[in-house]
Amino acid sequence: MAKFPSLTFTEAGMKMLIQSQNGHTLTFTKGKLGSGVLTDSDDITKFTDLKAPKMELPVVKKDDSGKEKISLTFNTSNTALEEGFVSRELGVFAKLDDGAETLYAYSNAGNDYDYIPNKDTPTDENRLVVNLIVSSSANIAVLVDGSIVYAHMSDLDDRLQVTATVGKPASMDEKGLWVEIKDGLRSILHRWNKTTNSYDTLHPETESAQITDWHSGIMASLASKTLGTVVDAITTDSVLGKLIKLLLDASGVKYLIDTNGYVCFGSLFGGLIIQWGFYVCNASQSYPIAFSINPYCIAASVLASTTDSNYYIISVDNDSNRSFILNGWRDNVKQGDIYAAVIAIGK
Repeated sequence: MAKFPSLTFTEAGMKMLIQSQNGHTLTFTKGKLGSGVLTDSDDITKFTDLKAPKMELPVVKKDDSGKEKISLTFNTSNTALEEGFVSRELGVFAKLDDGAETLYAYSNAGNDYDYIPNKDTPTDENRLVVNLIVSSSANIAVLVDGSIVYAHMSDLDDRLQVTATVGKPASMDEKGLWVEIKDGLRSILHRWNKTTNSYDTLHPETESAQITDWHSGIMASLASKTLGTVVDAITTDSVLGKLIKLLLDASGVKYLIDTNGYVCFGSLFGGLIIQWGFYVCNASQSYPIAFSINPYCIAASVLASTTDSNYYIISVDNDSNRSFILNGWRDNVKQGDIYAAVIAIGK
């Protein structure tokens, strides 16, 4: 790249800058490179264009964060250049409001020129950064060409810097720690690095995993080491106990703890229902609560004294999702005064 000295304002450029401080808008539109040679009679302030323009430079990036200064980054790629040329001239162009473009500032490298080949010889240099002095009270705009999408290393560095500090509360000083909540339980811990003047991503290690790996680190540690303590601390009248009850109620958990009773485990456990009861034989009996379908299994056991020497047979047949038939025999004789315990499992 040619070694350009400081840019010189043209008269048109100075007028536009003054007017931009009085209700008008100054818009930087593009740059140009040329091959013109200055002579002793040339007055740069009178220029409205380069002496020998060869290549237009679209603006691909702007930085107006500096006080009374704006940095414009131009694309100098030769991918569309049909004819190579000696690069001596540099011009920055602008317009006032909707007016015509004109030369805002100019520089000439003289003998410190460079040669830019045509598109058949791709060049490594494809960026040119120009710093311009502007007034803090001026209305400044920049026409950035969004069609140029290739990434330069400086763009990646800037993106990394932005990503490193994204989401930091504006009220925070540039020091200390802050936590960025990503989604759900995922978080990132940031620590201020005074050497680089930026935030580093911090991953403190725990016995299980990195503290910021919530799904596999903190949660695994809670489950394996502290969950027992948490459960011991739960009581039915505690806030946590009440929250758990609300959760279970919402999922359909219910129960009846009695001689004839049931436990419905709800949707969290696939709708499983376990029922039990004590019934007299040789009759159709109802379940404490109806199953949604016929039960998967049902079993019965006779209720008799351990000193009873009689021989019993019990059979139980499912009748529907609501009832079953219980039969009993004593010494091979069907009896109606035999009692049995029944358990059924279904959903």
